Amino acid sequence: MKKRTIIECIIIIILIIVLAILIILTVNEMKNKNIGRSNDRTGNFGMAPSQEETIEKETTAEDIESGILIKDKDINLNDYSSNITITEAGDYTITGEFEYTILINAKDKVTLNLNGVSIKNNVTAAIANISTNDLIINLIDSTTNTLSDGGSSEYDACIYSLGDLTIEGKGTLNVYGNQLEGEGIATETKDITINGGVINIESEDDGINAGGDGGLITINDGKIYIKANGDGIDSNKNLVINGGYIYAIGSSVGGDAGIDTDSGFVKNGGTVIALGSDMLEKPEITSKQKSVCFNINNKISKNSIITLKDEDGEEIITFEANEDFSTLIISDSTIKNATYNLVVDGEKTKYTDTAK
Repeated sequence: MKKRTIIECIIIIILIIVLAILIILTVNEMKNKNIGRSNDRTGNFGMAPSQEETIEKETTAEDIESGILIKDKDINLNDYSSNITITEAGDYTITGEFEYTILINAKDKVTLNLNGVSIKNNVTAAIANISTNDLIINLIDSTTNTLSDGGSSEYDACIYSLGDLTIEGKGTLNVYGNQLEGEGIATETKDITINGGVINIESEDDGINAGGDGGLITINDGKIYIKANGDGIDSNKNLVINGGYIYAIGSSVGGDAGIDTDSGFVKNGGTVIALGSDMLEKPEITSKQKSVCFNINNKISKNSIITLKDEDGEEIITFEANEDFSTLIISDSTIKNATYNLVVDGEKTKYTDTAK
């Protein structure tokens, strides 16, 4: 009886020691996670956030000053050394350059005619429509307009809108979405429509994003190039492509696609080349134009020359891969009901697809 009691005591002591060690390890792990998150928010060292973790924004909407209220319909940004805010509906022609934000807070539709504009903001969006009314950005013919943002802001895109957003015109728009977890062009639960222009986007997260509860992204025309560290085009609702030329590249390091939607996308016209690293989303069967889609086991390397050929060896499309990729969507008016082969650097691969 006495011997049994000693053994039981030893077991209890061992269990207590093990439990104490587990408690200490758990507490230390929680402390380390908190330290990592805190340091990430301030831009210092620390554990990188997971894809599902949202980093707290350093600049809130309340932090962003309205600056000067604008009534003049011809705005030269060189004349201002602070943010400017448009509060009246109408057409505004913008020229010049500055390092602040154009804020739109009007009670009706506003059109910004960009006529050789350069904006470089280091803390928030370059253009922010903070009303829920429509914003139209018109790119004046033969002009080049360059916008870039920075920091970590609640207005988390270089062009940010709480209302429906339309981009049109015959000029060029260069968009650099440099914010932490920031997009190039984005709305919150509102539609995005692109009717024209040459649009070049590079972004830390999605290139074009209709976020929140989602909005419809419609592309009718234009030449659009997207290189994103997230998805190239991402809608929390759906996407319709009726025309234009679109080359969309999602992140090559995992979890992102050239095109990503929650409710599907329809391809009715134009040319689309969409590269990604995951989540191959094929166009809906209701699409009026055929597409071919490839899910590639081993990534194809950046700078490879990609050619799509038909069964007779005729070239359909050729392009250079600007990033590593393992998913590919190609759609063009020349694609018919046939089988197509993927050729990489002149060598025919095992990857084929029948247009759908």
